[in-house]
Formats: sequence, structure tokens, C-alpha cells
Amino acid sequence: MRTFDLISVSELHDVFPELTSAQFETALLFSLGLSQGEIARLRSVTYPVVNKTLEDIKIKLDFYSLNSLLSMFQVRLFIFILKGSVIKNIKK
Repeated sequence: MRTFDLISVSELHDVFPELTSAQFETALLFSLGLSQGEIARLRSVTYPVVNKTLEDIKIKLDFYSLNSLLSMFQVRLFIFILKGSVIKNIKK
């Protein structure tokens, strides 16, 4: 049974246009600190699928390590939050 709902973070995916939905979901869960085994269970896939997805992300984004992925997610999440905050202030 899948417990993670990607729809609830669909706007956030716009900040990561280079990633497919599966790559985004995997990267997001990894960036939140979940292990590859936990990600596999949440996504209802096997551990090797998660491992391959993370490797594909590293290649696509030209990263040497998964630590780079964590850093990139943190920066883009911060930008996403700031943009949302600015938009809400403009609308007031």
C-alpha cells in the first residue's frame, strides 16, 4: 500500500523540472532522510529500483555523490519557500 502522495507536493516538482515524477519522489524522500529501503517500501518498489533511480539522478544532474543531491534539494526547497512567501505578500 502506498502511503506517500505525490499530489500533495506537486507544486514542488516544478522546482525540479529535470526530474521525472519517479526520480523526484525518490529524491525528495531521500532528501528527507529516508533510507533506500524505506523509500522502496513507501514507493512499493524494490531496493535495486531505488538504488538505480538515485544513480540515474546523479548522472542526470552531473553529481559526484548523493550529498550533492541533498545540498541541491535544500537550496531549491529554500527558494521554493521564499517564492511562495513573496507571492503571498504581494497578494495581500
